[in-house]
Amino acid sequence: MTINPHGEDFRVPTSADAARILEEITPVTRRSRRLARDVTFARPLLAWGLAWTAGASLFQFVPGVSGAVLGTAVCAAAGAITWLVRPREVRLNTGRRFSLLWLVLFATSPLLVVVAAPANARIMAVFLASVWAVGMLLYGIGVQDLPLATVGLAIVAVAAAARIAAPQLAMLIVGIAGGLGMAALGGWRMRWRS
Repeated sequence: MTINPHGEDFRVPTSADAARILEEITPVTRRSRRLARDVTFARPLLAWGLAWTAGASLFQFVPGVSGAVLGTAVCAAAGAITWLVRPREVRLNTGRRFSLLWLVLFATSPLLVVVAAPANARIMAVFLASVWAVGMLLYGIGVQDLPLATVGLAIVAVAAAARIAAPQLAMLIVGIAGGLGMAALGGWRMRWRS
């Protein structure tokens, strides 16, 4: 026992006490990280999911350049929503670094299109969706977000299967499957909203 200057007895914590305290803190830390992630990404995932679904449908069914322009406009709106609705009160310690990685992925996508040289605009859209889904997969792994990583992996698998089984509908299939997956995950994460 050590005597406290205020006259009270006080015991110095042992390494066993420290280990016990850390074990008690770990689940709280994990839950708070999950809550911050869910609050931060719920609305953007919902917006991107709806944009993928609407954009793919517009691109598939509206003839000519109009479909591509409308599909791109819907995705641009989702990008704006992502920027505007991000909560300012919740900041993740990895936010800036991963935002930069996403920016690099989006900015280099046109270069990847040049390298891959897809045969037409629909194949290009499936290719880009697959590249961005790999981004989701890697981001999910990097921040230990298993549901997002699973959605990314599923989109890549659906894209590969659709390109083989139904190449004319691959963009629509990938857009709807990926969009519904992201929207469902975003909607599920919104359960924290009051």
